[in-house]
Amino acid sequence: MAANPQLRAQPRTVIGKKVKQLRRAGLLPGIVYGPAVDTPRPVSVPTHEFDRLYRQLGSTTLVDLAIDGTTQPVFIREVERDALGKELQHVNFYAPNLNEPTVVNVHVALVGELPDGVGVLTHGRQEIEIRALPDKIPPQIEVDISQLREVGQAILVADLPVPEGCEILTPGDEMVVQVGAAQAEIPAPQPSEVLAEELGDQPAALREGGEPLKEEE
Repeated sequence: MAANPQLRAQPRTVIGKKVKQLRRAGLLPGIVYGPAVDTPRPVSVPTHEFDRLYRQLGSTTLVDLAIDGTTQPVFIREVERDALGKELQHVNFYAPNLNEPTVVNVHVALVGELPDGVGVLTHGRQEIEIRALPDKIPPQIEVDISQLREVGQAILVADLPVPEGCEILTPGDEMVVQVGAAQAEIPAPQPSEVLAEELGDQPAALREGGEPLKEEE
């Protein structure tokens, strides 16, 4: 079995509002919790290293958290950012029991291209729920949309490939994507129509001897 990606961590004694010191030092405060640990364990990880790994792996890939010469397989769970959604503030690491199945939501990734002129895609489920041993959970499930060739054709959850060792819990009749009819283009109005719309009742008023309306400056 291939080794999991690794992330350096260190035990954390700084807690509460004092964690601002860690952030200024380039460290992200976090907690390790779950069935594989006796009690929640405060840790800190290098912020930039974590951010790069999280962008690459997401939350469904096991990561080996290296702490004090040992490794703890974890999933990246709740990731908190500041009010603007930019600066990382805190992260929770979930340590599962590797010998027991766990239930997670896995992203459905669309690959391929819709054939020209077929229509437009309507999106349904973007994640599905699966049950599997932690080391069997895929980072995502791919579905090829190039097989869709006519309006009304759809890909349901039941049509998705089931990764080895996984059980899909989401109902099979739920829609992932469907081809809808392309919206007809509305022709641009002719100049005479635009002018008539701008004038409104002005021609009638002129026939009755009224003054032409002036545009506001």
